[in-house]
Amino acid sequence: MAEFDVFVAGTGPAGCATAISLAACAPQLRVGLAGLPAPGALRIGEAVPPPIRPILEHLGLWQNFIACGHCPSYRTLSAWGSAALGSNEFLLQRYQAGWRIDRTGFDAMLAQAAARRVALHLAARVSGLTHADGAWNLACDDGSSHTARLVVDATGRAAVLARLHGLRPKTLDRLVGGFVYFEGGGDADQEPMIEACRDGWWYTAVIPGGRRVVACMSDADLMRQRGIARMDGWLGALADTRYVRSAVASARPLGAPQLQPAGSRHVAGAPALPMISVGDAGSCFDPLSGQGIVKALRSGTFASYAVADALCRDDKTALARYCAFVAREFSAYRETLGDYYGRERRWADRPFWQRRHRGEAGSDATFATKLVAAAGS
Repeated sequence: MAEFDVFVAGTGPAGCATAISLAACAPQLRVGLAGLPAPGALRIGEAVPPPIRPILEHLGLWQNFIACGHCPSYRTLSAWGSAALGSNEFLLQRYQAGWRIDRTGFDAMLAQAAARRVALHLAARVSGLTHADGAWNLACDDGSSHTARLVVDATGRAAVLARLHGLRPKTLDRLVGGFVYFEGGGDADQEPMIEACRDGWWYTAVIPGGRRVVACMSDADLMRQRGIARMDGWLGALADTRYVRSAVASARPLGAPQLQPAGSRHVAGAPALPMISVGDAGSCFDPLSGQGIVKALRSGTFASYAVADALCRDDKTALARYCAFVAREFSAYRETLGDYYGRERRWADRPFWQRRHRGEAGSDATFATKLVAAAGS
């Protein structure tokens, strides 16, 4: 059994940022890190906005990021609120380039950097969690067990530690993404593109390796009605688009749609015991925001400061302050998201848009989960 001050469960962007930042701001803490991606897991997030640069610079990873060969992106395109395809240029921003990334390579870069900065890195998942005598007892699926003064839940949408501790994420809508990767068709615009349609919206961008990702975003019940889990249904829905359909006109799909829950959700309230949730384990943003990876890195960094304050300076309010920050961030995001969905009025009579214009996108999280599970069976 290994003893730690902090145990981080999850090696995605949020968990890795927490571990990396802790090594800098509280090097006296003994940190354990455990994570193992699910085989064939779909990782959403192929484009990151310009603000990722100062975060990676702060973490000491900017040069590593540049060396990975990700593709710079200088604008985003969108057909939203009208049939015209508009452009949002980055050139007038302080950091003038976003990036279309190799997500596998990006996550590997973070995991390698985090592994070098912790006392122990386990290729395992946390499967059990109890608290007794002022310490957490963790069991991992590799058979090992550990203790820690404080645990960090960085297990993504699964929110494994929060659930093991009895907390349940609150899901606010049924949004699901149906993702298909293509090869070829490189002559079309390579920049990230969003196009609204009658039952949701679409996203596409060229990513490193000469591939293109295309995603159909809609509510779980609407996707089931249209059979979007099947390739014929997905292609039928693609025919409703104009610009996205054109972008893949000469490209070849590499497989059937992969479905992934993508709705807004958050873990309400602060745990009474020393636990902190980062990234999607604490709150999930609609992919329309384009902020998922940046939010994950930022939350992990801020969480590390709260952990350092709590354990190194005996600050009794540090974890509560962090939870309040996450709650404020989520509230501001929801307001901005509602405003943006409100700009699209061409299909105001369709269920997808009615739900968002009312601010009631649906709360049946189980239905979305079942749809994704059925598609993978």
